[in-house]
Amino acid sequence: MSLKSLVYNSVTISLPKNAVQFMLGLVLFWLVYGSFSVTKALFAFLGFILTYSSVYLFNDIADYEEDRNDKEKRSWKLVAGGKISRNGAGFVGMALLFSGLAVSGAINGWFFLMMICLVLMNFLHSSPYTGLKKKMPAAAINLTAIEFFKYSCGWFALTSDLSAFPFWLILTFSLVYSVVYIVYKMRFRGKNIISNKYVIVPMGLASVFSYIVSLILYDFALPMFILLATSILVATFSVGKRLRLMNWLWVEFTILPIILIAFLLLTIPSIAEANNNITYTLDCYKESICRDLPPELVDRLKNLSEPRYGSLEELQNAINKSLSPGALKIFETGKG
Repeated sequence: MSLKSLVYNSVTISLPKNAVQFMLGLVLFWLVYGSFSVTKALFAFLGFILTYSSVYLFNDIADYEEDRNDKEKRSWKLVAGGKISRNGAGFVGMALLFSGLAVSGAINGWFFLMMICLVLMNFLHSSPYTGLKKKMPAAAINLTAIEFFKYSCGWFALTSDLSAFPFWLILTFSLVYSVVYIVYKMRFRGKNIISNKYVIVPMGLASVFSYIVSLILYDFALPMFILLATSILVATFSVGKRLRLMNWLWVEFTILPIILIAFLLLTIPSIAEANNNITYTLDCYKESICRDLPPELVDRLKNLSEPRYGSLEELQNAINKSLSPGALKIFETGKG
């Protein structure tokens, strides 16, 4: 395998993106709680990278027939380009998977479960047996769930707390990424986009809604305005460019690091103060608007910011209680 193949392949070109997505959860945790265990975060990062890297090799095996007929994909797909055999890719993929899960299991049970879910959801997306990636809107929902887990796993590697978890913020990033990725996969062709508008339009509207809710609920107004402006600029400069992998990577490698930078800016006192001033102004507008709204609607809006469960353990207990009667009934039926 050449040096270029070692650097430019389906596993390594996604490492920076995956690293940024994982670190977003760490940065948000740090901003909320003030500190975190660096050692635990590093091991969690290793577990995530090893586990998720296996996905690309399994995808390469599943998409071999399709990828080998695409000149561009052959240049960076390991299996289609002949850099590694399908058996070899399967062996390396399994090695990455089991080593990643072993490390993840040492972090905590929830993080381990998230890694398993990520692998399973990717299998559903890419497997020729399910054909899910060609079925809208199921593919869009599954893809959004994958991105949601990737953006939030850094948080849940450190805590099971749900009370301070920025759900709507993570959902915004997941929806936006999924919409852009789906449009990219459609080669930005108007005909393809229009034929799937029943999926893309609702996801776009959901992205806008979750962005607005995040702006109202969380104290990250300045970073969110920075990211909105950056996204508009990158989209403007990207219009009209020939659709190639490098153009997609350019967009990813421009916006994703800025996500981290935008939030890390809040560690600078003067910028944090500016963010607090913007947040305070938004809160004043919010209170003014709420006074003119029906009390029932205000209560519903408050529920958006108050999670029903304070932790994953509480959620698990609620699920166990709801399943117990049914499970008991099935057990008793089988016993009889």
